[in-house]
Amino acid sequence: MKPFSELSAEELAMENLFIRWVRFPDDQAIRSYWENWIIKYPSRKETVDKARELVLIASDWKPEMLSNQDVNSIWGRIRSSLDMIGDRDSKKVSPDAPNRDFTAKGIILILMSVTFLFFLFYFIFGSH
Repeated sequence: MKPFSELSAEELAMENLFIRWVRFPDDQAIRSYWENWIIKYPSRKETVDKARELVLIASDWKPEMLSNQDVNSIWGRIRSSLDMIGDRDSKKVSPDAPNRDFTAKGIILILMSVTFLFFLFYFIFGSH
């Protein structure tokens, strides 16, 4: 894992400790950590500001903003991505190798599905 000082704004915005600081600024220990971190890495202030904005935007997102068409479109993109990965991987496999394409696709689909459902439930039932 890269240190916080090497993360992009997008990567920093996905870190639990950073998200917690942005969403719950009254947590003294975490606020103190990040304030000291910014003092130590002043050149990263712009990255921190951008990451903070990303977290705030994501925190304001409401699942009801997605229509059924949007959800179907997202799942369609996930399926297309899996098909492209499967096609690409099947071209790399030698004819004598066991067929692992289904396993790789299945694992990726499960991970993407769990991630999608986690975020969906988090935004519906998460702490506000």
